Amino acid sequence: MGLSLSGFANAQSAEDKEAKVRMEKAAKVKWKLGKNLKAALRQSEETGLPVVILFTGGSWCGYCVKLEKEILSKKEFKKGMDGVAIGVIVNFPSSSDIGKDKDAKKYGVQGVPTMVVVDSEGKKLGNVGYMPGQKPEKYVEFFKKYAPAKAE
Repeated sequence: MGLSLSGFANAQSAEDKEAKVRMEKAAKVKWKLGKNLKAALRQSEETGLPVVILFTGGSWCGYCVKLEKEILSKKEFKKGMDGVAIGVIVNFPSSSDIGKDKDAKKYGVQGVPTMVVVDSEGKKLGNVGYMPGQKPEKYVEFFKKYAPAKAE
């Protein structure tokens, strides 16, 4: 009695094709900070890329201003994040608003700035805040740990 592997091969081939399509979509994602977490999670599901949620306070928060000026606005960060993650920004008008936000509570955000990495189902994978003296490339390196491996 012979053993047929054709069903296995077809399933593997379909998985390979799906992975390739996701990888091609992921490669086209340009880094930007959107405002819709649900849309970002849908895009994450389509691409396999993680979502980086930036919880920030804007101008009232000194470290938020530093993170924007020293890291987020730099071309090394923006270019480095292309095809690595999908960005979402949650901006708090005041520090008292942080504790009221359901996503901040869900991800354990105690202060800003905090960048939380989640998968397509919203499961927390990691987080990072402002790190004085770090270069944009260090942040990109951190986020790449959560991005899908690229095909050789």
